[in-house]
Amino acid sequence: MPQNYLLDTDVALARMVLTEVGILEKQLIRWMAEMEKIDGQIFWKLSDAWVARHKSRIAAYYGISKQPLLDNITIDHVPLTACMMGELLGIGSLPHPPNWFRRYAKQEISHTLGIETSRLFPAKYKLSDIAPSHQPKQGMLNYMRLFRSSGHSLPDEHWFDQAVRDIDEMSRDFPHLLWLVREAMVREDRASSVNDMDSRLELFQVPNVPRPSKKTLSRFSARLSETDGHQDLDFARCFLQEYGRFSEIHHIYYDLTCVPPLYRAAIFPRFVRLINWVFPKAGSVFRLAEAIIQNPGLYTFRHARPQDIGIMTFGKHYALRTKFPATKGALPKRSECGSLFSNPEVSASIFPGCLCMIAAAKDSSDVPWLLSLCTQALKKEDVSQFNRLVAAVGEIATPDAIRGLARLRSKVRHSTMLVQLDAALAHAASASGLTTVEAEELVAPQYGLNEHFCRVGDLSDGIRLVLSITGSGQGVIRYEDAEGKQLSKLSEKVRKAPGVEAILRAARADAKMLTADMSTHRLRLERSWLTGQTWLYSVFQERWLSHPVLGWLARRQIWLVAEPDGTVFTCLFGRNGEVYDPDGNKHLPLKAGVLLSLWHPLHSEGKDADGKSIVARWRATLERLKISQPIRQAWRETYTLTQAERESSPASYRYAGRILNQPQVVEIGRKRGWRIRNLSPHIPSSESAPWTFGLPAHGIYAEIRTGGVGINDLEHGAGTFTHVITDRVRFCVLKDQGNWLYDGGRKLTEMKTPLRLGDISQVVFSEIMRDVDLMVSTAASNISFDPETISSIPDLGVWRRQSGLANISISNESHFGGLAQSRREAIVSLLPSFKAGDAISVDGNYVFINGVRHNYKINIGTGDVMVIPYNRHLVLRSDIGKFSYDESSEYVPLHDDDQLALIINRITMLLKDNRIRDQDILDQLTSLSD
Repeated sequence: MPQNYLLDTDVALARMVLTEVGILEKQLIRWMAEMEKIDGQIFWKLSDAWVARHKSRIAAYYGISKQPLLDNITIDHVPLTACMMGELLGIGSLPHPPNWFRRYAKQEISHTLGIETSRLFPAKYKLSDIAPSHQPKQGMLNYMRLFRSSGHSLPDEHWFDQAVRDIDEMSRDFPHLLWLVREAMVREDRASSVNDMDSRLELFQVPNVPRPSKKTLSRFSARLSETDGHQDLDFARCFLQEYGRFSEIHHIYYDLTCVPPLYRAAIFPRFVRLINWVFPKAGSVFRLAEAIIQNPGLYTFRHARPQDIGIMTFGKHYALRTKFPATKGALPKRSECGSLFSNPEVSASIFPGCLCMIAAAKDSSDVPWLLSLCTQALKKEDVSQFNRLVAAVGEIATPDAIRGLARLRSKVRHSTMLVQLDAALAHAASASGLTTVEAEELVAPQYGLNEHFCRVGDLSDGIRLVLSITGSGQGVIRYEDAEGKQLSKLSEKVRKAPGVEAILRAARADAKMLTADMSTHRLRLERSWLTGQTWLYSVFQERWLSHPVLGWLARRQIWLVAEPDGTVFTCLFGRNGEVYDPDGNKHLPLKAGVLLSLWHPLHSEGKDADGKSIVARWRATLERLKISQPIRQAWRETYTLTQAERESSPASYRYAGRILNQPQVVEIGRKRGWRIRNLSPHIPSSESAPWTFGLPAHGIYAEIRTGGVGINDLEHGAGTFTHVITDRVRFCVLKDQGNWLYDGGRKLTEMKTPLRLGDISQVVFSEIMRDVDLMVSTAASNISFDPETISSIPDLGVWRRQSGLANISISNESHFGGLAQSRREAIVSLLPSFKAGDAISVDGNYVFINGVRHNYKINIGTGDVMVIPYNRHLVLRSDIGKFSYDESSEYVPLHDDDQLALIINRITMLLKDNRIRDQDILDQLTSLSD
C-alpha cells in the first residue's frame, strides 16, 4: 500500500466502510428515483404540505392567527419522516424507502426552531454518539439535495481506489505540491499537533504584492547565505516547475486544495484515521457507514462545479494555524466565506514566496523556465501570477532576462500586465545603467546571421539550409544545392540523414523567434517618433549597422541626420555602409558626432529647386532600388490639423460618431500600445475610462472617449458590448514624478488637463491620428447614425440605454481613411508594372479592370470585387494563390499592408480571368452569362 505511514489494516477497514457507504447511498438514490416517477417535484410538495399542516396545528393549539413562530416554520424544518407521509398529498402509499433510512428518519427531528412547542415537538431526538461531528439538521429537502442521481455524492469504494491511484501519481510526479496540500490539511486540522507542522511554510510567507520589496528580498538573501539555504532554493525551483506542469494538466481554481487529485491524495490519510478512530464507538462497519450517510453535510462532494467532484466538505473549515503563534489564546474561528486560508499570519499560497527566493538567488539558469511560466500565465490571462513572474525575471536582470521580457511585451494586451511588465523590464535595464530601449538594442539576438543577413548550414549531400530575413522582417528558410540553386523541398533521403531533423527543428524555431523579434524591433523603432529617441552616429553604427538583424532593418529605413552646425538632411545606408541621398547618389561619409533619428514625411514638407518634394524623390529612389520598407516612410500617411479642429480645440471630432466592432478595435489598439478597457453593460464605470496612449517624452497623453451602444439589443448575460461608438480625441498633460526612461513609467500621472491641438507636435498628432484611423478602418461596422441625434445626447454613456440600434441603416460605403488613400497611391504607382495598358485604371476609391470574360471593379478600402455591369458581388477567398504581376520584380512599396497584397493578387487574376480554374469562381461567373 502506498501510504507506508498507515497500517494496512487501517486502510482495509476504511475501504470496507466506504464500500458499505456506496451500497447505502445507491439504495437511497434508487428510492428517490421511484418517488420522482410519481411526481418530479414530490419532495418540494411534501415539504410545503408539511409546513402548511403544522402551521395550522400550531395556530389552532395556541389560538393564534398570526405570530412570528408561524413565519419561522419553513421547509428547512421539515423532518425526514415527512417524505414517507403520502397522506400529506392525498396519496395512499409511497414507495418503501431503505430500512436504514426509515430507521434514521424516525429518530431525526429538526430542532432548528430553537424552542419546544409542547406535544408537537417531543424531546426524543438525540444525536448519535458515533457521529463524527455535531451540527443542526437542515430539514428533509436539504438532506435530499445532498445526493445526486449519479450516486456519487459521498466517498465510496470508487473514491477510495481513485485516491490510492492519486497518491501514487502525485507522490511520483508532483511531490512538492503534495507536500504543500498535506501541510495545509495538517494545519487546518484542530486535532493535529504543532510538532507535526513544517516551518518551511512560514519561510515562504510574503506580502501579497506584485513586486517583492527590498526587505523581503533581503530576508531571502539572508536565508540563502545560511548553510542549508540552498535546500530551500532547490525546493522553490522544484515547486514552481511542478506548479507549471501541473497547471497545464489541471485547472487550478483558487488554490491547490481545490484540485481533486491533490486533494484526494492529501485528505486520504486524515480520512482513514478518522474512520479508524470512530470505528470502536460504532462497533461495526455497517453502523459506521450509517453514521456517515446520516451526516452527509460533512462528507458530501461540493456542488455547482463538476470539477470539484471528489472534494468533500470535510467538517468545518478553519483558517490555517501558524507554527509560531504571536499570541496564545482561542483558536481562530471559521471564516464566514468558508475559506481555508483566511488567517493573515500564514497561508498555503507560497507561489510568491518561492519566486522571491528565486529572485534573491539571481541565477541566470532560472530565466528560461521562468519565462516559459510567464508565457503560460499570459495564455491563461492569470494576471496575478504573470505580474509576480515578470517581477522575478526583472530582478535577475541578465541579458536573457531583458531579451525575454522584451519578447513578452509584444504579446501582452492586458493593461495591468503591461504596466508590471514595463516596470520589470525597466528594473532589469536600470541594473545595468541603461534605459529600456538601450537594453533591448544591446541584447538583441543575432541568430548566427552573417553580414549578408543570412545563416547557412550544411545538411547532407551538398544540400544547404539558409535562414534569412524577408518581407517586413519575417524569418524564412530555403534550401540550396551545391551550385546555389534554390530547391522547392528536401528529398526524403536528405531528411532522413543523421542529424538533419535536429538541424531543421532548430532552424524552424529560430525562424519563428526571428519573426517575433523583428516585429518587436519594428514597432519599437516606429514608436521612436513618439518617444523622441535619437542616436549618436558612433552608437548607431555599433548597435544597428553592425548588428546582422537590426542592420537589416536599419538599411531599409530613411534617416534624418542633424549635424552640429545645424545642417539637417536625409539619407539611406547601403549594404556596405555607403550613405545615399534622396536621389540615390552616394553621399559623403557621416561624421561620428552627428545625431540620427528616424525620418518622418512631416520632417520634410518643402520642395527642392526643381519643385520636387523630398517624399517624391525618396519614393522614386526606393522603387528604383527595389527597397521595400518594413516601416513605411516615403509612403506613410500623414494627418495634419484642420481648420475645423482648430476651432473645436482642444478636442478633435475627426473620428467621432463611428460605430466599431469592439473585439476588433480592442485587439488592434492594444497591439499598438493603447490602454483600452472593454466596455461592459454590467460595469457602467468602464465608460468613464477613455482609451489612452502615453507620450511621456512630450509630457502628454492621447485619449479617445468611447461608449458602448445597444444594451437592449444584447443577448441576456452578454459580458461586453459588441459595438462601441467613438467620441472626441484629446491630448492632456502627463506628469512624471520619476524618470520614465528608467522606471518603466511607474510614476506617471494623467492630469486630465487638456492641451490645445495647435500646441501638439505635428508628427505626434499625425501618428496618433494614424493609429485612430487604423482602428476605425479595420473595425468599422458600417453602421451610421444621424449626426444631429448624436449631438443631442449630452453624455455618451446614455447610448448604453438606447434601444433599436440593431435596426440602424447600413452605410453603402466603407471608411476610406488615410491608410486606404496611401494604398491608392501605391496602386497608381504600380500600374505600369502590370503592362496592361488601358485594361487597368483607378478612379476614386475603385480599381477598374477589363478582363477577358467580364469587367470588374475592386474597392481599394475593402478589397471587395464587383462584376460590371451586373453589380454582382464576386466572392473570392483570401487564400487564392499569389499571381506575380511582374516576373522580373517582386517590389511592393507597402510591405505591412496585407490588403494591398490581396488587391494586387486579385488584379492580376482578374486581368486573365479566362485562365481561372477555381470551380467556385467559375460557377459565379457562369451564372452571369445565364
